Amino acid sequence: MKALFPYPVLAGEVTLVADEVVVDDKPRRLGLISDREHVIALHEVKGQWDEIRIKVSVTVDGGELAGGPWTDPVCIAVVRNRRTRTRHTFELHAEGPGKWRGEVELRQVEQLDACEIDAWIVATVGGEAGRLIGTARDRWRADFEAKLPTQQRSIKMVWKDFTDEANHEFAEFRDDPWLLDAQPDEPVLYLNSAVEGLRGVLENATTPEQKIVREVMAAQIASESWVAMFHAALHTSGMEDGEIQWPGGWHEDVLRRMLPDLFADRTPGEGLAELVERRTEGQNGGDLERRVMHAATLQSRKPKAVASALKSLGRMANAKESA
Repeated sequence: MKALFPYPVLAGEVTLVADEVVVDDKPRRLGLISDREHVIALHEVKGQWDEIRIKVSVTVDGGELAGGPWTDPVCIAVVRNRRTRTRHTFELHAEGPGKWRGEVELRQVEQLDACEIDAWIVATVGGEAGRLIGTARDRWRADFEAKLPTQQRSIKMVWKDFTDEANHEFAEFRDDPWLLDAQPDEPVLYLNSAVEGLRGVLENATTPEQKIVREVMAAQIASESWVAMFHAALHTSGMEDGEIQWPGGWHEDVLRRMLPDLFADRTPGEGLAELVERRTEGQNGGDLERRVMHAATLQSRKPKAVASALKSLGRMANAKESA
């Protein structure tokens, strides 16, 4: 579901592409940029920089842009860092019908963790200037912590004895084998070292039987973690002036990875808009839970782990019968 505006907007997609990264006037290798993931990995600069310039290009359907009920369309690149609460806009230069090119500037003193880069098409509609008639289909993420240009992040895992009085925050969960704490900065998976055999199976499986249990258990832990992270991420999302507001950080990473599996026939933005609308209207979540469990199952690769475990058990049973 697309956001509704009280005036005409572009029906076609707005495509934003990062073309080049220049760190303190020195071009960097293209391997830092992933067109598929829409990520720019900047870990290698290690904070030793003053200014990063990212050259970008934006395209829309030139025919639709020229024939629409608007005038004076311009393209603006928008950079926002949620951690430092800064936002800057950069007007791009037109290079032909529906084509713009330019660059955005990132200053080290204003950036932390990661920032997002968006593209807005703004025009005069019905005599009103500054109307937003289109935004990029996919925002980009300039990640200062990422070594590789990928949206995927690993979950931090910590062993804790849930029965230890020193860990009083886990007292009411003393029998749970694991818990996910969806902290704002980083999700943390706590594994209960008080559960007999859990650490041994997960970290030191040696026998075929132990390895089977480890693979299935790891897939189950991952699946439950994806479900918990998705709901936390959805809770931080919202709508503002009819436009979906992505939460940024790991919350946005989780949503963008899972939404295509929840709604295969919609863009991530359309899927998120529908879910936020459902939440606002207080609709029943039965269908949503099924979809979330399905997406989490795919992300955790549980079907493969279960199928592999069943095949291994079958082979072990046949071997015993033949002995």
